[in-house]
Amino acid sequence: MICPNCGAENPDSTNFCTNCGTRLVQDSNQGQAPQDGPVGFNPNNGNAYGNNQNFNYQNGNPGNFQQPPYLAAAGITGRSIALAIILSIVTCGIYNIYWFIVLTDETNVLCNRQHETSGVLAFLLTIVTCGIYGWFWAYKLGEKVDQIRGEQSASNSILFIILQIIGLGIVAEAIAQDTVNKAVRFQ
Repeated sequence: MICPNCGAENPDSTNFCTNCGTRLVQDSNQGQAPQDGPVGFNPNNGNAYGNNQNFNYQNGNPGNFQQPPYLAAAGITGRSIALAIILSIVTCGIYNIYWFIVLTDETNVLCNRQHETSGVLAFLLTIVTCGIYGWFWAYKLGEKVDQIRGEQSASNSILFIILQIIGLGIVAEAIAQDTVNKAVRFQ
């Protein structure tokens, strides 16, 4: 069976596309819009860091677990941490500005916090406040890293603030990027 949304080939026994999560089989509710995932699917259950224990399985089989469709749709693919650091140094910090902005936006998406400050606005506020907003940004980034990892009592927020204050914000970005990479299963 071919998915009408993404064109991926799927076994005939599946109800949802194994690539994007779109419903493949119409049930008796013909008038309803197709669902984005299995019944009971909620990206807020469990977390994107690999703790899928709270997600429902397709056909009741854990082998048929589907990736949350919001990761691929958001365009989050991960990036090499070493390359990002090298490019930040070689470009005298210009790449680091891009990395700061994109990392902020990606962690907002992974935590389902799109309403929070965007990367561009966070960067501008950091400049306008002479770096003081950067401390708040580091705190919020630590919270988002804890949420993505599923660690409710972790203290990445404090670690990130300390790193930001002593001028090692790039280390906080590298830790956050590692978390994003694991969440999207970047190799």
